[in-house]
Amino acid sequence: MVKGINNLVVMAKNCNFAAKKTKMKTQKEAIIEALNLLGGKANLDDIYRLAYPLADFTGSKDWKATIRCYLQKETDVFRSTKRSWWELVSYQEEIAKRDQRIKELEADNARLRAVKTEDAFVKRIVRETKQLYKHEKEKIEVVRQIFYKVGRNDAEEELDAWIEGREYKPTINVSGDYVITKHIDNKVNGVAPGATGINVNDKQEIA
Repeated sequence: MVKGINNLVVMAKNCNFAAKKTKMKTQKEAIIEALNLLGGKANLDDIYRLAYPLADFTGSKDWKATIRCYLQKETDVFRSTKRSWWELVSYQEEIAKRDQRIKELEADNARLRAVKTEDAFVKRIVRETKQLYKHEKEKIEVVRQIFYKVGRNDAEEELDAWIEGREYKPTINVSGDYVITKHIDNKVNGVAPGATGINVNDKQEIA
């Protein structure tokens, strides 16, 4: 920590040297800059060490008292948090903004986790299709074609099995997810690891 503060002091002195070539900071600006360099909040000793090289305090009989005076009187800029500790008023505002942003991101993550996965969405369509056309199975051809076009042969095959009155046994991997392979026409198809992808229409085997 001490080494870090020393590095900041050197930085402040370099800033002072550069400032002399242009325009020196005011004493108030130097204190603000010191607190900014210290992360917005610091104890008095560190504020002294960083603020002093940044401005001309030589006209003050007690330059440390001058810094304390600014800290105590400029209540719209500085605020005491505990004995010998001071912070920029904007520091708490930045913390509040950060906390608010964290809450917003957490809410976004919660909404994203609540979004249905593709598999869940497809399963729902299959379920609703079966319910809607349970007495008119011949009308589901359009739905089958949609599944084929979007590469979901697993859903297409499930509807085929349902139409034919046979049990549908999906091929899935150990995690319960479909693995991606390709149709003959390069469309995506859901097949399990090591399984063979079959195009329902032309029944050509894909290795």
